[in-house]
Amino acid sequence: MKIATVGKGGSGKTTIAGTLARVFAGEDRRILAIDGDPNPNLALVLGMSPEAADRIAYIPPEVMRRGAEVDGVIMMEPAMPRDEIMRNYAVNAAQNLDLIVMGKPAHGSAGSGCMCASHRAVRGLIAELTSIGEHTITDMEAGLEHLKRGTARHVDMMLVVAEPYYRSLEAAMRTCELAAELGIAHVKVVANKARSDADMAAIRAFCDKHGMQIIGAVPYDEAMVEAERRGLSPLDHAPDSAGIAAIRRIAADIDRIARAMPPPGGAGASADRPA
Repeated sequence: MKIATVGKGGSGKTTIAGTLARVFAGEDRRILAIDGDPNPNLALVLGMSPEAADRIAYIPPEVMRRGAEVDGVIMMEPAMPRDEIMRNYAVNAAQNLDLIVMGKPAHGSAGSGCMCASHRAVRGLIAELTSIGEHTITDMEAGLEHLKRGTARHVDMMLVVAEPYYRSLEAAMRTCELAAELGIAHVKVVANKARSDADMAAIRAFCDKHGMQIIGAVPYDEAMVEAERRGLSPLDHAPDSAGIAAIRRIAADIDRIARAMPPPGGAGASADRPA
């Protein structure tokens, strides 16, 4: 299954993405994680040291090139064989877990233009690298720009991470609406950092009102906050914490949905959509 995590800046989407990837990989499955955020931090959540993360060869936008235009949409195609992409740019972040990190904005690029090429490259990579692992998990850029550009068009599931605050929930609602317009089959809300029953009640009421489906709730967990302060993987720092247990339950629900999906290219499978 191809999964993308999205959310307002600071919502915890990177923590959710990285911990899910580690949970799945810990069940002896091959997982590919893609850090599609121009401010990449996924490596640390996966358990890599800051020194190792700094040595990652960021994948340049030029790895995907513009192909034909179909119905007004530019198709993306790899500029090199898939195996070469993995060999040159993927790093082993943990057992059974490979990581690809999209390039940061170039030095001196402030004010020089948009991130269009990077958005197209992420979109193409998601489509191209779908069979590398049992699950592909992409940590998307914060905000809505990548959705407006169709960056997550090829994912099967979008996890929209929302905190129990009105602005975060409003942002989640807009994200769900855009994801539906892209035709993403499974759009689910992850309620994050809830501190009380009142927090969860507020999230549920908002989601019920706007037809948003909650796949799980991750409570506010000081152990996970401490892991972030120290630049550690939450799963390594606090494997038995309440937050990790909640993410394990979300992983189990994702598996149930994935098992019900038709195999790629099989009967009932949806046709590939243009990039």
